[in-house]
Amino acid sequence: MKNKINSMSLLILFLMGMISLSFTACSDSDSSSGGQPEITGVKILTSDSINYSYDEYYSKAGPGTMLAIMGNNLGGALHVFINNQELTFNTTMNTDHSLIVTIPTEEKGFKLSAFDDVPDEIRVETGGGTAVFHFKVTAPGPQLQRLQATYPREKGDEINLFGLNLVDVEKAYFTDITAAALDTTEWETIGGKHVDITGLNTVVKDHHLGPNNTYITTSQLKFNMPDVPYTEGTIVLECASGITYIPYYKVPGVPEVTGISSDMPVIGETLVIKGREFVQVESVTYGDVTLKSDEFTVAETEDEITIAITKVPSKGSGTTLAITTPGGTAKVENFFQYAALLNDFDSGMADPGWDPKALYGPSAFGGTDNVAHLNSCGQWWGQMIWFMPDWNGTTYTLPSYDIIPADASVDDLYFAFEVYDNNSDYNNGGEGFQGYLRYELWYTNKDPSAASGSPDVLYENFSWVDYNAGTFSNPDGPILQDVDGVAHQGMWYRHATKLGNMSAYKGLTYKDVYEKGLGMVRIMSYTQGSKSGKVDVYIDNIRLIHVKK
Repeated sequence: MKNKINSMSLLILFLMGMISLSFTACSDSDSSSGGQPEITGVKILTSDSINYSYDEYYSKAGPGTMLAIMGNNLGGALHVFINNQELTFNTTMNTDHSLIVTIPTEEKGFKLSAFDDVPDEIRVETGGGTAVFHFKVTAPGPQLQRLQATYPREKGDEINLFGLNLVDVEKAYFTDITAAALDTTEWETIGGKHVDITGLNTVVKDHHLGPNNTYITTSQLKFNMPDVPYTEGTIVLECASGITYIPYYKVPGVPEVTGISSDMPVIGETLVIKGREFVQVESVTYGDVTLKSDEFTVAETEDEITIAITKVPSKGSGTTLAITTPGGTAKVENFFQYAALLNDFDSGMADPGWDPKALYGPSAFGGTDNVAHLNSCGQWWGQMIWFMPDWNGTTYTLPSYDIIPADASVDDLYFAFEVYDNNSDYNNGGEGFQGYLRYELWYTNKDPSAASGSPDVLYENFSWVDYNAGTFSNPDGPILQDVDGVAHQGMWYRHATKLGNMSAYKGLTYKDVYEKGLGMVRIMSYTQGSKSGKVDVYIDNIRLIHVKK
């Protein structure tokens, strides 16, 4: 794979070359801009969608790519079209042998042949005629996400493929090389014993603006199973914009977990397990809790399990979540890892005693264990949860390195707890309420009255934007967000705040955090403004966790 050089350097080199060519062209009557124009190739100058080299020519690229259209008699170009859509270009950079254009993005209205009836071509019109060159502007990269079909998979069975951007499919096939092997090896082309897929039909092609204001395509394809001689392998789609693949099994494959909504859910919370091959799930176990098939729900897509938590495991009974199917068992370690727990409000805690304190007792929303309840928000000094291991200067016993690796980045470490936000007024700055939660972590608890910024204070505050002319904004995302940056209301879920977002932790590893220690934690309900708002938040199971995304 070629390495890209700095795009500005590349553009400068290209322009120097074009200047040189233009001087040569002045003495070459055969290169006059009055002749029939010709496009001989396309070079890429900048691109986010392809790994490119200036030494090569290309026949496709994605929107937003800067191109150098190479050829003869291109000087004095009047119009440039891609996909029959006229582009602007800088005439001062137009020579007999090249012109430079940038493909517009879909967000700016550019149409792709994958979704509209437009030709895959570049067209340049000059005073001497028209030059046409075949060139593909590709859709975003494809992602195969799941396969759905009955087991065992036999010749003629209908197979459905689901994913994103499954368009412009150039080739589809089975290979006996496993997806796991493709994941862990370097390859330019996919080998193995291929069985071609024919009759691939598009069932769903929903092209729309996604959450990041970029276009995506929700896709479903279907085909009839060919005669595949092996029982395990991979289904591969080679699309114009890239290759995507997914595991194939003739009989139920080994299930795989790709994510869980929480590592320590409370009673009353709904746990969501995402993955693959959740086929005929026999049981879900964690610690000394075993759930049978009537105690959880498997989605029709066989890629998600939901569990209404009514049982939590006993301490010491194990920390592995296991999903068992006829195809095998998928495991998630450090599930209900009590060694990561700083406070569950049941086993007692030392409280420095400053008011106003949170309320402690059973939640109004499920469970019998104690939780912390914040029901007010003070201006500059508010209601708080404040605790430490004891009054003797002891620091917390943090998870060992076999639970959280010593070299784990703080960008993968989270200060987390389960939370139930009963429709508080957080995150509605448009209505004037500027409340949020302020977190304070101390290396030790030897001097709880120390001023902010003293050596024993690990961190005084998040990098919130200060109060300014009556406005407030939060650059780190919504208050009480989960690991995906979403804040929920009216349900238990896991709130997680990345330690790497706190300036005092930036650049550290878990080994640094472990060696410094942690002796005190404070969570304060706080506002920088004068307008009051509703606060009704329940908190449980405060802990440090490792989530590598």
